Amino acid sequence: MSNKINLSTSLVDLDNITAKVDISEFSGDEIEKMANLILTTGGVVRPIILKRTGIESCEIVTGNFEYHATVKASEIDPEHSGMIRGFIITEEQEENIIKQQEILRDLDTPLPESPEVPIDVQDSQVDLTKMFNNLTLNLTKELNSQLDQKLQPMTTKLNQLNPSSPTNSQPQINNIAEEKLQNIESKIDQLLPKKLPEIEEILNEQLKTIRQKITNLSKQEALSLLAQTQTGLSRQIKAIDRESNQLQRVNLLTVKTKEEIQQAFTREKVTTKMINATWEAIKLWKQSGESLTWENLKQQTKKGIGFGKTTYEKLRKIAEIPE
Repeated sequence: MSNKINLSTSLVDLDNITAKVDISEFSGDEIEKMANLILTTGGVVRPIILKRTGIESCEIVTGNFEYHATVKASEIDPEHSGMIRGFIITEEQEENIIKQQEILRDLDTPLPESPEVPIDVQDSQVDLTKMFNNLTLNLTKELNSQLDQKLQPMTTKLNQLNPSSPTNSQPQINNIAEEKLQNIESKIDQLLPKKLPEIEEILNEQLKTIRQKITNLSKQEALSLLAQTQTGLSRQIKAIDRESNQLQRVNLLTVKTKEEIQQAFTREKVTTKMINATWEAIKLWKQSGESLTWENLKQQTKKGIGFGKTTYEKLRKIAEIPE
């Protein structure tokens, strides 16, 4: 059926998530308690449910408490990954997902205590091996997916900035394009000094080392080590995400055409009217002879040219004004 949901989770940056329910609706003590548990275990055990509001932005359908607790965890420990695992659904799927959540809440009763059963060491090792193999496969797939997503916009931008084939609308900015091209290539070399197969090889070697350590650990200690490994990978993916976002930002001090603004806005959900208003605001600044700052640009929202606060906030996400 066309409305069938794909039950696979994704790691989502906390900065890209909007919560409908404010943190004040929850107990501060419970939030802090949960945050410390998240830091101990490496993440939440139940993925939250999100729906997209933009190319990178999402809104919470269910899981506001888990979200706020994860944000709190990042405040307590800045080294925390700053990401949360969740299902990303469409608006059409939202109603059925909420119904499913309500049914699960009604049926979510404590299980009766069962007598302790001695753990078979051989069975535990089999479980750990299976769990480790699954984790290795999932981490590799996730790394591939994340790198593909982050490299695609940069590759597109490189092709557009290549001065060897300028468009008719950009004949006079070859020098600027060449400088941008060299800058982006340099940053990509720093970000990804090795090819993807070599990155996978490094990851596999690290996982082999972890597997050797697991041999001498209890099952609980092994689970904790694997959780820490996944948190570490999440931190690296977040670093790639930050670098990718920075590379895709348009420099408002050197922008020459509306097409450059339009290309940068492809990462945000905007209208043609917003793009035109942004370009008009930039042209007004160029004519004024003033230094461009975000504060000066914000004043343009009051001049009735269609450049409103919403457009201004979206521009801040995709552009930069170097100091």
